Amino acid sequence: MNPLLLERLRAILPAESCELLKPRPTPISLRLNPLRAPPNETLAALRAALGAAGHTLNPVTWFALAFTTSATVRTLQELPQHAAGAFHIQSLSSMIPALVLDTQPGEMALDLCAAPGSKTSQIAAMMSNRGQLIAIDSSRPRCYRLREVLRVLGAQAECLCAHGERWGRGHPMQFDRVLVDVPCSGEGRIHVGDSAALADWSLTKVRRLASLQKSLMHSAIDALRPGGTLVYSTCTFAPEENELVLQRALDRYKDRIAITPITHALPPSCPAVTNWLGHELHPAIANARRILPPLEGFFVAALRKRQ
Repeated sequence: MNPLLLERLRAILPAESCELLKPRPTPISLRLNPLRAPPNETLAALRAALGAAGHTLNPVTWFALAFTTSATVRTLQELPQHAAGAFHIQSLSSMIPALVLDTQPGEMALDLCAAPGSKTSQIAAMMSNRGQLIAIDSSRPRCYRLREVLRVLGAQAECLCAHGERWGRGHPMQFDRVLVDVPCSGEGRIHVGDSAALADWSLTKVRRLASLQKSLMHSAIDALRPGGTLVYSTCTFAPEENELVLQRALDRYKDRIAITPITHALPPSCPAVTNWLGHELHPAIANARRILPPLEGFFVAALRKRQ
């Protein structure tokens, strides 16, 4: 591993988590999709099919619709329930932002960096396809992929190809819930053996992405209604892309936003850091959580816009 990256990770993560940073396989996980079939029926069918092939299917304690399995992705994709959209293959960590956002039926929701659609479809399922869900991505090819994922899963959303960092200025205070799962350096994937993420990592890239992330965060806050909830998430450990983005938002919006505790049950995690490279950060930033190995590394923060 890059010596600079390893030094940074040791400063960010608990010591026991640093021991898990070597590349290792993680269990394949899936999410049952109630928009296509009753979850209990899908679960029974999966247990029968996977059990007959000698595979396990294990429940996840913090999310009733999530399961891990010893089956391969290809095995799951060959099941008729997959083609029918009754379940979706998705990493456990990536299920957390939508759970924390907790969108309710009838609300107006915005997914500001939506492709390829796993989190968007999860939000639609939580809304029971009732209300308004807008999904935005700046890449046209990724938008095509987003629409196809939503079609298979029966998730209803208005998909738009647009620059998320500009969206909030044109649509101020319209949404009850906003998810901004930003493009990031992918440090959370490195420990699970993503060699491409490791080869592509540099501190220059971290800093470049942080600038975009701040713009996306500010756009999301602008689009949020007073009293609404925003979730900011990344799949990286870098404080420049996480805690410092939150600090910049607190500086810019002053008393108009608050970082709130995450009350949903989570897998192993630790609080966000409140000191980085000698700089003291706002103590409320500790309410954000960093999801730890052996799961894919993630960072999740919940914000509330004051009335």
